[in-house]
Amino acid sequence: MSYRPKNTRQSRDSSAYTLQSRYANTLDYHSPSSPPPPRSPSSSNPAFLREQQAHARYSSADLYALDHGTGRGEEGVLMREEERGGAPSSDEEEDGAGFASYGDFEAAGKRRSSVQMGGQRQSFRPGMVSHPSGFSTRSTFDPTYPKPASASTSKFPTTPASELVDAPILSRADWTPGEAMREKDARDAEKKRVKRERVVGDVRAAGRGAGGWVRRNWKWLVPLFVFLGVAAILLCYFLIPRTPTITFNSPKIPDPALTSDDPSPYVSAEDPTGFSFGANLTLAIDSSASYLPVHYRSFAITVRLQETDGIVATQKWDAGEIKVQPKRVTSYQFPIQFYGNYSSSSNPTYQIIRSSCAHIYPTTYRAPLNLTVTVSSEITGVVGTKERSARLDAVDCPVQWSGTAA
Repeated sequence: MSYRPKNTRQSRDSSAYTLQSRYANTLDYHSPSSPPPPRSPSSSNPAFLREQQAHARYSSADLYALDHGTGRGEEGVLMREEERGGAPSSDEEEDGAGFASYGDFEAAGKRRSSVQMGGQRQSFRPGMVSHPSGFSTRSTFDPTYPKPASASTSKFPTTPASELVDAPILSRADWTPGEAMREKDARDAEKKRVKRERVVGDVRAAGRGAGGWVRRNWKWLVPLFVFLGVAAILLCYFLIPRTPTITFNSPKIPDPALTSDDPSPYVSAEDPTGFSFGANLTLAIDSSASYLPVHYRSFAITVRLQETDGIVATQKWDAGEIKVQPKRVTSYQFPIQFYGNYSSSSNPTYQIIRSSCAHIYPTTYRAPLNLTVTVSSEITGVVGTKERSARLDAVDCPVQWSGTAA
């Protein structure tokens, strides 16, 4: 189907009229049965059209696109002729419906191809059309040009003109760098402020509502709070376990409180010196102040000499191994290990232990031991570690070194 744009008056001297008269029958109506009419040797045709005539058959749409730039350049000539009152000839008005190229002078903003007729050079932008001639002057990016039936155009996404919106171009005085980010930050800050004010308003409204309810019902709320406070105090008094005390002044404590059945105690007089032996220590745990059973999560015994405060024995038990009943005194016998390592035999703690546990001879005097027993414990239901101490005075050493000990 041929393309015929709206009838626009052409000048006889224009290149569009020359192309129409030369190639209307030669190119568009050519068929094998009707040979083309002879060409006038005196006609002045563009050099590139003479070259392409031997290779391709142009449609009217191609000629229209080719001559579009030239028609734009000759618009001023036609306007000046109309101002002088020149009337167009009958040939220009009665071209009839045929295959011709016309210049669309009303289209604005389209790409142009500058064609210099005669012997001058012709410059134009190659199109994106796959054509037997290898190129076309029709731009595939121009949505106002229709596609000719004889051309295969590359497909590009286009936007309908009805969906386009005209917007003015902003100058540097209309915007500043980072303006969009600042506006976004301002919007976010405004949203946070509104949300914060809404939360504060809800809290204040809830407070006002609670205050009004208390003012209306204070006569029975005050006795209720007093009763709940007294009940909480009583529950804490009876339900929270109390830390028991330890003592050696109890009828349940045997005499002596420190015993040993170790057959081979060890002592060394050479530097470095040391000693080691096993013993049994009996303690009385008094839980008479507690209304609940006492469960120990940890229980550790540390024995020190009162004279030097040096540690001579330690022992520890884990959770679940020791438990005492409430409102009573319970005696426990704890196996402990006495030991000590010293760099010199002149250490006072070592000298006291060595002399107090010396081998017994008829003329040997052994000084008694003065010990301080400290119990560090953690109790279920009580926060923190509690310590209780007791003094064990003038107790005999439960072992004696061998007669051959140095």
